[in-house]
Amino acid sequence: MNQEYTISADTIVSAMNWRYATKAFDRNKQLADADRAALLTALRLSPSSYGLQPWKFLVVDDNATRSKLGEAVPANKSKIEDSSMLVVLARRRVTTAQHVEQHVQTVKEARGVSAEELQPFKNMLTQSAAGRPAADQDVWNARQVYVALGCALTTAAMLKVDACPMEGVNPEKFDQTLGLAGSDFTTTAAIAFGYRDKSDPFASYSRARRAASEVIEFV
Repeated sequence: MNQEYTISADTIVSAMNWRYATKAFDRNKQLADADRAALLTALRLSPSSYGLQPWKFLVVDDNATRSKLGEAVPANKSKIEDSSMLVVLARRRVTTAQHVEQHVQTVKEARGVSAEELQPFKNMLTQSAAGRPAADQDVWNARQVYVALGCALTTAAMLKVDACPMEGVNPEKFDQTLGLAGSDFTTTAAIAFGYRDKSDPFASYSRARRAASEVIEFV
């Protein structure tokens, strides 16, 4: 059932002005269970083309595994090890007809519609998604992962949880460490969540954004 809710424009703008890509996390401050769950739900409920959700989100709680990941990317080592929650976002390498079938079945069960009603949708997905060259699919699926990443960052800002998105990962070593090598998925990016450390000078920096008139055009 849909629930009505209201959030003010000022609240959203304030949260977006408050957030920044946190460079140093306070390793002694941990996320509340409710906030952790909300962030993971935001990832799971993120929009994707055709609703195909060509992703997997790996929550890395094991300290030894985090250390291995940190060793693979020294520039981001402290964020990986000190943050309260680390999520690695992986994309599906290729979407097959089988994946389309699984998605259509999920839609069927969620909406209570017949297979016959969904047949045109299935045919379109089989041609448009599974029918693309593998290289095109890989790029397309990566774009879907970035949509989820954006949703998570916005959710974190609304919760007053600090976050740092990281493209500076080593996909090959991450895949090996996380058991993704040889699987249907491969590492795309990562997000560290937690609370800013007092030592992080970037927390006090003014936002360096281009003027609205430069980036927003009304047509």
